[in-house]
Amino acid sequence: MSFWQILGRLAVSDTGETLQKVSDTTSVSSDGTTYTKMGSTTVGSDGSVFTQMGSFSNDGSTRMGSTATGIGAVFNNPSDDFGFGSKKSRNDFDDF
Repeated sequence: MSFWQILGRLAVSDTGETLQKVSDTTSVSSDGTTYTKMGSTTVGSDGSVFTQMGSFSNDGSTRMGSTATGIGAVFNNPSDDFGFGSKKSRNDFDDF
């Protein structure tokens, strides 16, 4: 399983593969695969399918902050620049 470092809108694996976020629903891998987010499911143009379950993906990968194991985990965090989920609402305020 590969290890990914997530750097804003770019993710880089220990094997040298990169993944660039193009929009809130689309990312492109350096191997030419396009990933499209639809709800909690991400579909790759290579036929791959990932389902998000919190910090985990159905491919067994895990997201831990700005690092991840396996490409499925890259899609798990909806609250940062790279995550494919909806961003936090601007109406979500912390209690003072």
